[in-house]
Amino acid sequence: MKCNCEKNCIQTKKEVLDNINQLYKPCSNCTRSKIKKSIPLRRQIKLDKIDSNYNKCPTCGKRHIDTVMAHILKIMINNNIVSASSSIRKVGSPLITPAIPLQNSPYLSENTLVILIPKIDENVAQLIHEEVPEVKAVMKGDINNTVGQLNETTSIHQYELLAGCDIRCDIQPTEYGDVCIYKQQSKIHIEYPKIESPKIIDVDRVLDEYENPTVIDATCGPGTLGIYTLMKNAKKVLFNDIYKPAIIATKTNLEINEISEDKYEITNKDIFELVDNLEQYDIGFIDAFPGVDTEEYKKILEKVCDKVIII
Repeated sequence: MKCNCEKNCIQTKKEVLDNINQLYKPCSNCTRSKIKKSIPLRRQIKLDKIDSNYNKCPTCGKRHIDTVMAHILKIMINNNIVSASSSIRKVGSPLITPAIPLQNSPYLSENTLVILIPKIDENVAQLIHEEVPEVKAVMKGDINNTVGQLNETTSIHQYELLAGCDIRCDIQPTEYGDVCIYKQQSKIHIEYPKIESPKIIDVDRVLDEYENPTVIDATCGPGTLGIYTLMKNAKKVLFNDIYKPAIIATKTNLEINEISEDKYEITNKDIFELVDNLEQYDIGFIDAFPGVDTEEYKKILEKVCDKVIII
């Protein structure tokens, strides 16, 4: 997975985790945001007051995420992307990086936010990236539209990267350590890390039935579930996805999570081709997109797996 910029966007797992617990916390001098999300911004602040130093902490340099969103909204209003009566809820979907489960709203430093905006043009996206220091990338797209390839018969859908570099990192906590997942966000579906991931819990229940199982992660995406199984007790995992960007991300994430090459294989096939001439495995996981009929996938995978689980 190549970066779209010359900055160090893909770090080692240790580099990512070393300061992660303090990354989004305010220092004692940080300014608490008083911006109300549902009230038009212009009724709360004079727009000409908002610039890259507005509410910026003089000690740590962070700004509350609502202040950052207000700065983005100011640029959108001034360039007629949204109406002058808009609130910060009209900006779009903020995606922090690296992302961790948070109990409180984050305070952001430079290059820690990828923003997804439904309606925007390239010129304004570039302005946002240049003028808002916390913004790492600006993408155009609707968060309700799934990114990727649903199945072997559907076309590929991606967000449009308009400015910056959209390499993001998600940190999924587990009892066997944090799983560090990099993705090029315009090409990979969005998933938010959770303190207790329902998908990890489902995988756990099955893995507990085996000592050192062999596993097929048949729709692996960026590799989260398969990597976790190897961190817990899997002997070997076959990572597979029909979507090439998912395979590229999986290869990066196996390296980042320091998984030995002798413990996995990677294929880029649809499930109907995957089982041809394949050895027997203990467990098969199918983590398909919402709305995808998995019954046929399950029947096919049962030919080579003792147990098949729909996640």
